[in-house]
Amino acid sequence: MTTALTLDTDIGSDVDDVLALATIFGSPELDLAAVTTVYGDTLLRARMVARVGGVAGREPELVVAGRAETRSGRAVWWAGHEGALLPDLEREKVDTRADPIDVLATSPTVVAVGPLTNVAEAVERPARAVERLFLMGGDFSLSKVEHNIKCDVDAAAVVFASWIPATVIGLDQTTRIRLGGAAVAEIEAAGPLGRLLAAEMRQFWRFNAEDSNVPHDPAAVLMLTDPELFTFATGRIEVDPTGRTRFTPGDGPHRIVTDLDAGRVGRRIVDRILTACRATG
Repeated sequence: MTTALTLDTDIGSDVDDVLALATIFGSPELDLAAVTTVYGDTLLRARMVARVGGVAGREPELVVAGRAETRSGRAVWWAGHEGALLPDLEREKVDTRADPIDVLATSPTVVAVGPLTNVAEAVERPARAVERLFLMGGDFSLSKVEHNIKCDVDAAAVVFASWIPATVIGLDQTTRIRLGGAAVAEIEAAGPLGRLLAAEMRQFWRFNAEDSNVPHDPAAVLMLTDPELFTFATGRIEVDPTGRTRFTPGDGPHRIVTDLDAGRVGRRIVDRILTACRATG
């Protein structure tokens, strides 16, 4: 049995979003029904999704540009390299008629790996059908304010206050995983999609002056497909005005990752990406 899901993403800045998309493509137990994009130039982001889907031979049925501006009014951070390696993106077709918030609000399972602007609006819809969320966001060690939460604190507060069941992985766990030279070499050798992904990875490494990256968003996908690789705690998440995420264990609608098998999670991400790459022939 497959699980239908909608992905909400700020693809194009950190390379982890495109790797999460490939991880979904390489997961036969997942059916990617729709993708919505969020934060900044969401039309460009949507066209990136369409291009990657085309290269993978797995174009989602519905790709919709979502909200560009944050609910909190915080200025959008833009890396500047979004879409730079994918020429002629204006030729990619995305749905300009569908309401991105309606797409999310009518999706029982949502995987959200960007600022929560779209998701907050969706959970406010009276007739929402969202039953569970899988999120990358926060830092439950309280040592940092994580990007997705910081970019729209007001939206994050709405999502967690909605009491919709949410499974969340934060920086305190994702940063234990890294993909470096060996992983990128494997991926690059696996066909057209692999070459696209490897180029995106190396671009992001240059941007950060590093030789590896953290697969934050693919790890969020694995919470759905491979929960046995994680240890979870149940309770309630609250967001303070600075964007810090506070978790209180006990009764509540939220689960956070408190531990993971970093080696196996990293390997499983690469294996699922390779499955997607090899399916392109």
